[in-house]
Amino acid sequence: SRTADLHAQHDRTATPPFFRDPSASAASIFQATMGAGAAACSNTINDASPEELRAAFDKLTPEQQEALKKAMDAPAAKEGAEANEEAKSEGKVEIYGLTASMNVMGPVLLAQDRKVGAMVPTMIGSEGTGKPEFLAMNPFGQIPTMKDSDANVVVAESNAILRHLANTYAQELYPTEPKRAAYIDWAMDNFGGALYADAVETIYPSLGFKAAPEDKATPGKKASEHLKEFADFFLREKFIGGSKLSIADYKVAPFMFCFAHPAIKAEAEVDCPERVKQYVSDFLAECPSAGMLDAAGGWGLKEMLDKKLDAPAPAVSTASPVEVQAGDIFEGKESKTGKTSLYAVPPSMNALGPLLLGLDAGCAELVPTMPGKDTTTDEFLKMNPFHTIPTMKDGDFALAESAAIMRYYARVYKPELYPAASRSHIDWAMDNFVCGLYKAATKTVYPCLGFGALSDEAKEVGAALKGKLQLYADTFLKGKFIAGSELSIADYKIAPFFFSWCHPALKEKCSVEVPERVAQYVKDFEEASASSKMMHEAGGFALKELLDKCLETKE
Repeated sequence: SRTADLHAQHDRTATPPFFRDPSASAASIFQATMGAGAAACSNTINDASPEELRAAFDKLTPEQQEALKKAMDAPAAKEGAEANEEAKSEGKVEIYGLTASMNVMGPVLLAQDRKVGAMVPTMIGSEGTGKPEFLAMNPFGQIPTMKDSDANVVVAESNAILRHLANTYAQELYPTEPKRAAYIDWAMDNFGGALYADAVETIYPSLGFKAAPEDKATPGKKASEHLKEFADFFLREKFIGGSKLSIADYKVAPFMFCFAHPAIKAEAEVDCPERVKQYVSDFLAECPSAGMLDAAGGWGLKEMLDKKLDAPAPAVSTASPVEVQAGDIFEGKESKTGKTSLYAVPPSMNALGPLLLGLDAGCAELVPTMPGKDTTTDEFLKMNPFHTIPTMKDGDFALAESAAIMRYYARVYKPELYPAASRSHIDWAMDNFVCGLYKAATKTVYPCLGFGALSDEAKEVGAALKGKLQLYADTFLKGKFIAGSELSIADYKIAPFFFSWCHPALKEKCSVEVPERVAQYVKDFEEASASSKMMHEAGGFALKELLDKCLETKE
């Protein structure tokens, strides 16, 4: 699994410009409601309850609350406003969010482009995300949150909303062809790792959402390198979707739009590659509603970044056109061979989910692969230049990222694990886990498995887990499993983590107490998955075997 995941510190701090007062309560409100990126969320999202969010908002001065109201009620610039109103009149999709959120803007632009709905400006705290009617939709109190009245679906998390919109209204943005769909999934999940963390350290300070780091050069250099790596692999064609836009493009474009703005170079020392600038220019030309990124009543992303410069920045352009590959990069690649190779190790919970699924489906063979030692060989890097596990190979087609691999397995070999009727719920459950509970796993389970030392905060994080697990269970485990009476890919994703939290070592070392509903869920999963025995025994490297050793060690 991604080494950085074990030490993830991606702090989604986000105090908007209209919260100029440095009070912690104002900052925590905005932080806790900025929604999810694919793979990392802030301490505030993990720690704050809806009641705490409401209380924090109520601590703002009347002037601050009024300033926020005016900002939310301000009319958008003409182009963005007209697109938003037209989309509202023609569709019933409502996306609750803010124009200042890059995570929100992807789904909003897609909904407006397809005229199926629009953004509902949503106050933060007691007058918006803290209202009972909002919490009835999303008990986690976060944006973006989407309500689709036509489909009778409520779903949150940026990626999950994008998938719902495409599956329901614009299938061409998320093709059913397995290789292209998997590549789109990989790009979205990959972006949610290193590049999202880079955005937090570079773009967010420039937008006024958090303090700039004392050392700007280091995060700026990292962001520049990661942008090039991403572009070299995922932007070989005009778009991630090939010659046309995909949901992955709607996901990453608002961030790339900001990375390409001159203020990010001036303020954060990010050297945006020419390929990324060209990509942004192409996206703006292809996306009818992209004007909302430029102007939204003073709160558009460009408007906010322009304030860092002496004069508004010109339109994104490149010094010279960057050549991209013509034709489909997957043309001629063999897949659907019936047996895939899965490069992984049993102690990695991220790798274990697709491994158990693949073994249960009879479509996977384990290739033991140690991160670092085995993931930097020329052979491995040809499959996955980001040198992470799990990585899968099916014929000539290679794929990485845990959730992307599970979706591929479901599409190609086990479709009943990703049923259309509950797909949006499955997607939300997976993304919510990754952006919420996952960080708690890095602080508790990973050290107990031997991946790093237990920190001073491990017991504090562990003690707070019971309430978070209960909220997750109340929201997503209303049936026997996440999708109802049968297993889905979401169960394979979360079960190894829940299994680990149920081990006595986590209670002794990290003060973790697991709700009865979660303990029963783990038992039900083990009964339903024939391969789940690998969580108990794997030649000394199973989750249980390693946690047993932890239990034997003294503090």
